Parts: sequence; structure tokens; C-alpha cells
Amino acid sequence: MRKIISKVAILLFFGTSVLSSFNGTIQASDIVPDTKIATTSETKKDETIDQAWSQKLAKAGYVFRLTKSVYSTLYPDNWIDHQAYSKKYAKKIVAKKMLFKVDQAKSIENGSAVHIISQNGKYRFWVNFLTDIDNVNGHKKSLKALINIETKIIRDAHPQAALKQFAKAEKATTKLKGKDRKLARESLKELKQWSKDERYAKIPTLLIGSL
Repeated sequence: MRKIISKVAILLFFGTSVLSSFNGTIQASDIVPDTKIATTSETKKDETIDQAWSQKLAKAGYVFRLTKSVYSTLYPDNWIDHQAYSKKYAKKIVAKKMLFKVDQAKSIENGSAVHIISQNGKYRFWVNFLTDIDNVNGHKKSLKALINIETKIIRDAHPQAALKQFAKAEKATTKLKGKDRKLARESLKELKQWSKDERYAKIPTLLIGSL
């Protein structure tokens, strides 16, 4: 779990699951074959929708933007015959700098992914959890000190050192006001939950895109 920022482990998700059919309007050139996706029988056996995790991410609202990492891992609302969007199409979507909300989080044996919906409701995709989306609140200067401390805690392999960082995080939170303080308190609460159960689902929402 300490190596949560490893893209290799996370991207294995896209080699072990499958869905089908898209609601939007696309061109044939926007989709490219993905030969690494597993069979339907394998998918049914391994994939699950984590309801608690889905609700946690949905609660954050429209605060996520796509990153450039999604160029090769942008999938339709429902995947069609093991196919993903082309890099050209993915670039167009990223360039729009739209805000998205997560409404579903999926976990399987080798990774995880989330289903996102654009603020205007026009776009719906499945993307990689840790590498493809970025929480815009994580770029706020007022929250940077807290985010840096929380990131150190998650990456630290030494429990005692992590405990000292918790005290720093709590101190950083008391210096904030209004919405920022509310976000910080929620993030710290989620971080403490993660410390007891180090799974992707427990990673603080504020840190998505910062790890």
C-alpha cells in the first residue's frame, strides 16, 4: 500500500475488466482496440462496485479534472468490445478543462477505477482512480501545507514518524478558515480512517491527484 503512487499497479485495472455501449456521439476514429482487457467471465468474477467509496467521492461534488495521464486510459460510459477512446479524442476532452463528479468507484483484484460525470451532464467516462483525475481543491495555496503533510504520512513507511506528522496536520488545520478549514477537517478525518485501513478507498479525497 505504501507504493500507492505506482502507476503500474493501478493501470493493471485496465487489463482486467470490461464493460459495454456508450451514450454519447462519437466517431469510429475516436475508439481504439484494447487487447489487454480480460474476458467478460473474468470481469464478473473480479470487479465490484464499492458503494461506501462511491458515496464518499460523490459527496465531494464537481471538483475533479482530467489529467494528461488519461490520454491512453479514457473509457466510454460503457466499454464497447474491449475498446478505449483514441489519444486524439482524449486530448480534446482534457483540453475542455471540465469539472467532473465521481458517482461510482470500482475495485478489482489488481486495481481500481472511477466513473465520472461532467458538470453539464454531457460526458461520462471510466478512468483510472489515482492517475487520471485531479481534485482542483488540491491546488489551493491555503491547503498546500496540509496536503504536503498528509502526503508524507501516506508515503511514510515508519508508523512513529507518521504519528508526528499527524500532529503537524492538525496544527495546519487550525490555521485555516471558512470552506478551507472545513475541507481540511474532512481530509484529516479521512486520513485517520486510512491509517487504520490502508486501501485506495480510504485515501483522502483532497489528495486525489497529489500523490
